[in-house]
Amino acid sequence: MKSTTEARTAASGGGRQKDAPRKPGYSRLAQHLREEILEGRISAGTRLKVADIAERFKTSTNPAREALQILEGEGLVTITPNRGASVREISEDLVHNIFDIKVLFAGYFVRSFAESATPAEVAELRALQEDCEETVNNGDYEQYHVRNLRFHECIENHHFNKEALGIMKRYDSWLQALSKKKPLSLAQMRRSNADHWRIVEAIEGGDPDAAVRAMKEHLDNAHSVFLDRIRRQRSLVAE
Repeated sequence: MKSTTEARTAASGGGRQKDAPRKPGYSRLAQHLREEILEGRISAGTRLKVADIAERFKTSTNPAREALQILEGEGLVTITPNRGASVREISEDLVHNIFDIKVLFAGYFVRSFAESATPAEVAELRALQEDCEETVNNGDYEQYHVRNLRFHECIENHHFNKEALGIMKRYDSWLQALSKKKPLSLAQMRRSNADHWRIVEAIEGGDPDAAVRAMKEHLDNAHSVFLDRIRRQRSLVAE
């Protein structure tokens, strides 16, 4: 019997996909710097000079400047007039604040989905969650990370308020980067997956309030995981 993923792949033409568009130079540069900051290779308080970044990555100053602006928007660096950019400490307070934002907006998005999604859209969400379940059963964190993002994007992209989505996604780039670098344990994957099922079942049951509660519980669990990662990273750097 074909898995959910295989069945949908076959229906879409044998699984051939167009190549993803190449990211612009400043986006790739921001990704490199983001990873170095999250991994502690660039420590909090470090000055980031546009000219130094351009020289190091063999690029012009414009992509370097735009990369720093992206990271400022994500809360990873601060840019001060006449002083330039410096790496911001990824503190527990910062993580608390970001997850407070995520809980507010994710609840807003999932309520809208529960109230207005079509039967076909709800069925697609269930199919995406079945994909997540498959990766948990296989113990495949890398694929779970990808499919988890698709699950949440199905709910978020349904909403008309793209400005609200943009605010939440401003911080998601580095949260996702940290998630990818620090895999969940199998127990954490199972817990996350169980949270997903509660969200799906609340939506299928036509209960927006239950969907919001399930989403909050899911993000509260993720919040705890991220705090643990921050503390572990701090301990490693201290050693």
